[in-house]
Amino acid sequence: MKNQERITVETKQLFCRGLAQLDIALPDKQVHQLVLYCLELQKWNRRVNLVAKNTSIHDLVEKHFLDSLTLRPVLGELDLLYGPLLDVGSGAGFPGLVVKIACPTMATVLLEPRNKKVAFLRHIIRRLSLDGIDVLANRTEDREELSKHKFSIITGRAVADVPGFLGMVADLVARQTLVICMQGETGKENWQIKETVYGFECIDVKETVLPFSGIKRYFLIFRKAE
Repeated sequence: MKNQERITVETKQLFCRGLAQLDIALPDKQVHQLVLYCLELQKWNRRVNLVAKNTSIHDLVEKHFLDSLTLRPVLGELDLLYGPLLDVGSGAGFPGLVVKIACPTMATVLLEPRNKKVAFLRHIIRRLSLDGIDVLANRTEDREELSKHKFSIITGRAVADVPGFLGMVADLVARQTLVICMQGETGKENWQIKETVYGFECIDVKETVLPFSGIKRYFLIFRKAE
């Protein structure tokens, strides 16, 4: 077996193990898309700063891809698998592009101001022939383009601390919009249900665990306060 074939097989095995432990079932086509995306990211990362340099395939799969996919069951519980979803500060596509692959019918917008990362995101979307997904080379302050959309979900993966993120997206939130902040142990802090900040109410706090390392991740779910 050639080296690249071996890497592809081992990467797919990692995805399959992690998905099984997270109890997330995906068709083989979507697993293949995730593997291709992962290997393309590693290739691009040698010349474009997408994730930390020298990140191993193991860490790339678990701490970026599988971490992003933990959002899918949460969206399922909330009956929000069709979106539309806005991923703020998408970077290399985490979590928005990964979730889009796992939920092909979900209308998705990736917001990323850095041109090199925008180029990568658009490359992956073309490479995987994905429909119903846009990449905007904007910031949350650029209201004109974003105001054309009505989002059911706005999310960000450790983009800022929770109050900072809520302040960033406040003008993009409609009454029905849920804001889901994906945080690690330190980002969770001591948020409690019904706590309010910047006109948002925390309506739920969900916890999950990454499959290989056992690292805890949290979803802090907000909506506009009544």
